[in-house]
Amino acid sequence: MDTRIAQGHVVRLAATHPRHYRDERIQEPTDNVAGTFADALSRAIGTVNNLQVEAEDLSRRMITEPESVNIHTVMIASQKAEIALSFTRAVRDEVIRTVRELMNLR
Repeated sequence: MDTRIAQGHVVRLAATHPRHYRDERIQEPTDNVAGTFADALSRAIGTVNNLQVEAEDLSRRMITEPESVNIHTVMIASQKAEIALSFTRAVRDEVIRTVRELMNLR
């Protein structure tokens, strides 16, 4: 398919992407990336939990099967889990503080 067909001074272009200009309107899907706040919070806590479980599993494997795990991998997983948990605690504390402030406004 030739995308450039010259007809005098008019050049027709083939639209190859759904967002390219066409004469008809295309209904775009609505963005529902995170869903609800509860879904996003649940996924975030699940991710923190997965990091904790992975770090614990690697630590346990390091004790029982030292040759199967690299010490650097264990330390990196432990630090990721620790940082994620610290961030989660900070967010929790901030939410609690905000709720208390909102309750005091009454």
